[in-house]
Amino acid sequence: MTWLLLLALAALAAAVVMAARRGLTSLQDGRDRALAALETQLAKRQELMIQIVGLCSRLMHYERETLERVSSAGGAVLVAARGGDLPALAAADRTHRAASEALFRLAANYPQFGSSAAFRALRERAATLDARVDERREQYNTAVSMLNFRCQAFPHNLVARSMGVQPAPFLS
Repeated sequence: MTWLLLLALAALAAAVVMAARRGLTSLQDGRDRALAALETQLAKRQELMIQIVGLCSRLMHYERETLERVSSAGGAVLVAARGGDLPALAAADRTHRAASEALFRLAANYPQFGSSAAFRALRERAATLDARVDERREQYNTAVSMLNFRCQAFPHNLVARSMGVQPAPFLS
């Protein structure tokens, strides 16, 4: 009778471990999917900003520094995202947004851009992509929050340690 109870407890423990392992793997996959979705939106935004910089460079000959700052900041965002360097990604994204806003402020001084419906549409598209980047960042942070919570809660914390799962950093 005792050995039957021990066998039942061992089976229950194995089921709990398997469920925790499956849950942690699912949460890791969710975090990875959220990061991939964020990278996709960042790449789309960078492609659009390349178009905008190309358009602006035709008329804004005296603003080369601003144009180069937007281009290099966008490149830094993609490099950090693809490398998984989240602190660098957060810093590069802040720099990119500031450089883009500076470019749009300067473009407002050019009558050709102010009266252009095409330029307004590009600017609106950039704002839409910025909003999508923010949404994807929130999705990533939500996925990380769930993973980190599970990594600290019993029995998941024991399984996480055995799997080598570490809490993930948030993207600020």
